[in-house]
Amino acid sequence: MRERNYLFDNIKAILIFSVVIAHYCRMSGSFAPATVGGVIYTISFSYIMQGFLFVSGYFSKNLEKCRATAFQTFLFPYLILMPIMFLIRYLIFGRAHLDYTLPTMALWYLLTLFVYRFLIKDLVRIKNILPVSVVISLAAGFIPFLDSTLSLGRTFSFLPFFLLGYYFKEEWIERVRNVPKAAGIFVLVILLAVCVSIAYFHLLPLSALYMKASYGATGLSWYRGIAIRAVILVLSGAWIFVFLNLVPKGRTFLVAVGQNTMAIYVLHIVVRYVIKYFKTFFGQDVLSYLILAAAAALSLWLFSRPAVVKGYQSFMDTLYRWIILRPLALIRRGL
Repeated sequence: MRERNYLFDNIKAILIFSVVIAHYCRMSGSFAPATVGGVIYTISFSYIMQGFLFVSGYFSKNLEKCRATAFQTFLFPYLILMPIMFLIRYLIFGRAHLDYTLPTMALWYLLTLFVYRFLIKDLVRIKNILPVSVVISLAAGFIPFLDSTLSLGRTFSFLPFFLLGYYFKEEWIERVRNVPKAAGIFVLVILLAVCVSIAYFHLLPLSALYMKASYGATGLSWYRGIAIRAVILVLSGAWIFVFLNLVPKGRTFLVAVGQNTMAIYVLHIVVRYVIKYFKTFFGQDVLSYLILAAAAALSLWLFSRPAVVKGYQSFMDTLYRWIILRPLALIRRGL
């Protein structure tokens, strides 16, 4: 029996920790780019979504399954979680707004993945779609209506990473892993230095890292916007190289986290709201960062527990049966 390769589980664990700690740092009361929290945030947002989409694309090679499960796995949870998060925001802040066309917080990712997984069967039929997707990503910044609405901006901008994952082959991963680790460490050091420089010297607006709005809306001229986005694409690609090269492929303590990232991703949003509510208690001192790091680690541990993951999935599955499957069965029976 072939031994399981835990590489992607370990990578996903690192990615989800980066998501959580970045979101928690962003909600601290004295957040600014040129701070420790700002550096953590800048580093994290140079690879987290790109990394997740690369991994998702890699595991999307079963085209029929991707289309068949896209609605239940991604769009249905989005439709359910939007009003739930609206209610939670209302209870915490005393005010909230619900608009299905404007994904709240991290839920945009579900909408974008639904589009990718549903359309991948058609996308791969397009000749040279991977280089074309890079052109699309750069061109998306010129179009004002490709913004947060229905996550259109991110869906067009992040497409190269999903497709890169889809086309990436197992033997290519082995080639990357066979590159001397010293090279991976060297690239890692360069990436960290670049991200620290971006944060401390304000080389670009942090909002440019989100790639969710046009260059103009981000406060950039078209030529500076396209140059910055091109740099971000290169940086993110380099991060993917570093993860594939340096992250262990054996079983580690990260595996349990990496195998349950969706539950963590969704549930940590609530903790983020709580931190935002109490943000005046966090500053630029060691204790504040220790509290945020502990909150992130605790979130990963708690939300990756089998009981929590099973509860989240059972909740979604039950609603799917009651809201979708049973009415469909009744309709078919009536026909």
